Amino acid sequence: MGNEIPLEAHADFNKYINDGRQFLKNQAIEAAIQSFEKAFAIKGNAPELSFVLAKLLQVAGKPDKSDVYYKYSLALSPNNFEYLYDYMMHLVDTSRYTDAIEVLQRCIRLHPENAQLFNDMGVLHNALQNYSEAIDHFLNAFKINPDYLVPMINLGYLYVQTGEIGKADDILALCLKKEPQNSEINDLAKVIAAARSTTDSGMPVIRKELRFSDQSFQIVPMQILEKFGASISSGTIGLSIVIPVYNEEDNLPILCKELNETLKTLQQEYEIILVDDGSRDKSRDVMTALARDDKRIKVIFFRRNYGQTAAISAGFKYAHGDVIITLDADLQNDPADIPKLLQKMSEGYDLVNGWRKDRQDKMLSRKIPSMIANRIINKLIEGTNVQLRDFGCTLKAYKSGIVKNIHIYGEMHRFIPVFAAWIGVKVTEIPVNHRPRIHGTAKYNLSRVSRVIFDLIVVRFFSDYMTRPIQFFGKIAKRITGSGLFLLAVLSVCGLTHLLPVSLNTILILTALLFFTSMQLLTMGLIGELMIRFYFEVQKKDFYVVERILNDTEIA
Repeated sequence: MGNEIPLEAHADFNKYINDGRQFLKNQAIEAAIQSFEKAFAIKGNAPELSFVLAKLLQVAGKPDKSDVYYKYSLALSPNNFEYLYDYMMHLVDTSRYTDAIEVLQRCIRLHPENAQLFNDMGVLHNALQNYSEAIDHFLNAFKINPDYLVPMINLGYLYVQTGEIGKADDILALCLKKEPQNSEINDLAKVIAAARSTTDSGMPVIRKELRFSDQSFQIVPMQILEKFGASISSGTIGLSIVIPVYNEEDNLPILCKELNETLKTLQQEYEIILVDDGSRDKSRDVMTALARDDKRIKVIFFRRNYGQTAAISAGFKYAHGDVIITLDADLQNDPADIPKLLQKMSEGYDLVNGWRKDRQDKMLSRKIPSMIANRIINKLIEGTNVQLRDFGCTLKAYKSGIVKNIHIYGEMHRFIPVFAAWIGVKVTEIPVNHRPRIHGTAKYNLSRVSRVIFDLIVVRFFSDYMTRPIQFFGKIAKRITGSGLFLLAVLSVCGLTHLLPVSLNTILILTALLFFTSMQLLTMGLIGELMIRFYFEVQKKDFYVVERILNDTEIA
């Protein structure tokens, strides 16, 4: 592949990593940072390595550079709990409490049952003197885990610093009832007694620093590097399977059975996300029954049919896995190919595309149009360094950092590898098994060719001319002008030689109208595409409506 890292670069990368490890053993933090930064310059698409650099720079007392690497890690792995939590602690260390609260809210959305996170939120609100919010979070933490006394001790100190000694006494009594020999509770008792005496004498109450969680989820950098490119986040899902569904009632039970048989062999936590794109058969009932029997199956129901791109986009949005795999629900994609995709990804790729080498479809209506479309796509996107044989294959594996940073509309799901290339990821392709359809009917026909062609124009525009549209329109205008001048010359010759009985002026007017109309339609389409994208991107709107979700505990 043209976008693979050369062998000498791999050798340099390994050397820098090993040097960095040795420097860490010798407590040479600065030298270790330099070595890892050189490695990062070679493989800069690895959130684990940037996270290690963020931690080391934090230790080295360089918060600004540390902040940059934290943000880079989260851009690639936005749902990694360890990255989020450590970045939150970094923000606390630099006294950016408001930003820390926003990051901690994301942690809570990932783990709403974690009492320590609510305690931390209470501490942050206390630092900003938002006392009512702090009290609510401490009480929520205690409600989630009554045996976890840190939030109650913090709440006692909060009542002391706000002068509510009676409430502090109540908290102290509750804590002593649970753990009478706890030294921290005894310290709270002393502070309450001192506060009562100072309050009685008119002296100010001394504020006390509240305590964060007992655990800060430390990650050993070398463990991360040994598992380079793979997720090691605890309590998160490793693999998400996203499947758009439209009228596939007979295929769904077979597909889910095959998926479970394959995924169980991977020894990895996984989830199966079925996105019902407004099915009109009994698919909704089948999916509801599947979700009831298996909590790993999540179902997103659309209120109507929005198309495959919308279904895939919704699946991406709700997926929790570090790696996300898409496949069709028609059983033509083989779940047994999933380990092959993951194996290829382990070689350092960020996106692995399936290639239906021996495609089991009709030649005239499916295979030939697909081959023509793939050649046209590759020609139009030469500047992206991505050349694939099968853009239309739904079976693909993505690292979550890709799909969480790409927004797709219309019929753009087949062009995700192109969009991914724009954010600087490594894309490759492997042959996958393709099976003939047994149940149901195909949803694709020749009518979709025109949609793909129009989307190709948009892809080409966004590929090379998004930031300089004058170049795009200028080239079109140049070709139209050239063609018009040539036609004008031909018609002039025909008119002078009386070869055409039609008036020359009439032909010229019709030709001009044709060119101007075509130019206006094309321009309006691209401007409309820009406006639609701005509408969705700026307002963070979805272009589909979700009716309900089964088995997703993180959606209220």
